[in-house]
Amino acid sequence: MAENQDKNKIPIGLLYLIILVIVIWLCTFWGVYKSLPTWTDRGQFGDLFGSINALFSGFAFAGIIYTIYLQKKELSLQREELKLQREEMKASRAVLSTQAKTQDDMYQVSIAQIRVNAQQASIEALKISAESRNPDSRDQEIKDINLIADEIKKIADTLELESNPEYQYWKEKRQQQHEEWEKEQRQKK
Repeated sequence: MAENQDKNKIPIGLLYLIILVIVIWLCTFWGVYKSLPTWTDRGQFGDLFGSINALFSGFAFAGIIYTIYLQKKELSLQREELKLQREEMKASRAVLSTQAKTQDDMYQVSIAQIRVNAQQASIEALKISAESRNPDSRDQEIKDINLIADEIKKIADTLELESNPEYQYWKEKRQQQHEEWEKEQRQKK
């Protein structure tokens, strides 16, 4: 907000210049009024400066033309900047796409690691079973380990299924159908 106020302020130098022009104009008016006694003389004196008026009008027109040139140049620079921004955004999208693919691959690796852990748990259960001298005392531990291994396998299967794009499509479709059915049920009531 402070920046916006700074942009809207009139520079001090410009303010001094405006005041100086007004003071010179008033002094000129007063000097002409005092030095020339009649309005006819004052009119003829003013006509002497008609060519200067045309000169300043020409300068003003040249200033407008120069301003248009500067605006054209600025617009071409802005176009170039926008072009560079589009190219940068295109590159950013490519990088994001690569990152998404990498993330998906890492997700698949995680699922594979979960499966390996489940297999290791099964192997541990088999080791305990083989090492046990008293099978009755270890049966419950083996069953518990096998149950945990089965649950880990189910989790891995679920994660793999949910990462499948077809599953996502059908899940969303089922969700939409359910929402439509709920809406119909509410309308019936």
